[in-house]
Parts: sequence; structure tokens; C-alpha cells
Amino acid sequence: MKKLIFIMLIAISAVSAVAFIRESGVVKWSAGLKDMPDTADAQQIMRTIQRAYELEAKAACTFDISEFPTVFINDPRGGALDPSTAEFVRDVLNGPSLPAPGYLDYKVAYYQWWAEGAARWEALQARAAAEGRNWTQDEMASLVDSKGRMAGPRGCPGPEAGGSKIDLEFLSLHINGDVASVVFDDGPRTNQMTLVKVNHQWYIAGNRILALHP
Repeated sequence: MKKLIFIMLIAISAVSAVAFIRESGVVKWSAGLKDMPDTADAQQIMRTIQRAYELEAKAACTFDISEFPTVFINDPRGGALDPSTAEFVRDVLNGPSLPAPGYLDYKVAYYQWWAEGAARWEALQARAAAEGRNWTQDEMASLVDSKGRMAGPRGCPGPEAGGSKIDLEFLSLHINGDVASVVFDDGPRTNQMTLVKVNHQWYIAGNRILALHP
């Protein structure tokens, strides 16, 4: 029972973090940063990352991922997904033979998995409310899949979120031909994203979390 409650608290915390990312706020360079390329490519790269945050905030509430291909892409230049993440993508997308899932695959799989979990949350919540009772231990356990994973409820920002925004602080941006490496701070994390240029457009092809901030 305690383990299930702990898992639920983790899921709720994760949703709260996504709800905080309602929309992009200030996009800025770190004070004193010397490497500040002022080019059309650099501006487009920053706009792509900003737009990705906006789309993920929307998807956390609506699970609408139709615009994900406008900012994310499957491209080997973004680096391979780690084995556990690749396995997760194959499980969710029912693609056991998918040779090398990419970053777009991962984003699609994650929100599909979350949507399915949120639907279970809402069905159990509605049933318990209709019967005027709390959730049972078995109902709570049913939210955990065979791999021990549990998705939380949808992350729609409530009134308490107000006008909360996240400020993206770019720390470095390096472009080498059609591949760019960007390090930035989004508040909870410091990320290193890889973007690739395809048909004059920059797309996010990979991401690595460098640090988690308390």
C-alpha cells in the first residue's frame, strides 16, 4: 500500500512539473556568455526549442501530438536512444522489430502511454466519485503496468498555475554545418539538445539532461 501511494505521489509531482511548463516565457542568453551567435539559424534553433516546450505543455493536457513532427525528428545525428528508452518505445508503439527508434518516436510513444494512463485515472476517479467512496488498493494497483510504470493524470494547468511561465536560459549554442548542440537551463533541468537541419528547417533530434536542479 505504501509503495503504491509513493508511486502515485511521484506521478502527481511529475504532472505538476509539466503543468508549470504552460508556455514559454523569456528566452535569453546567460549573462556574460561570450558565445552568442546572432544568426538566422541561431534564432530559428531557439524558436524551435521554445515551440517544443509550448507543444509539450499543450500535449500534457490534450494529448494532441499532431504538431510534434514540426519540432521533433527521427535522425541518427541526434544520437541513439538508450536501450531502456528504446525498449519503452517499442512496447508502446507495438513495434518489436523497430530497428532504431528516434527522438520523435520517443515523444509520440511517451504521450501515447501517458494518455492511456490518464484515461485509466479518469475512469477510476469517475467510478469512485459516482459511488461516493475512495479508491481501493486494487484500483490503485491497476494503474501500474507490467513493467512497474505508472502514468499520472493529464497535466492541465489549474487556477493555481496562474500565469506561470518557464524561462529558457541559453548557455551555449554551437552549429557545425547542419547539426547544432545547445545547452540551456529550463529551471528544473540543464539540457543539452541536438538539433539537425533538414530542408532549411531545424528539428530537435535528441536531448540529454545534464543536471537536475532542486
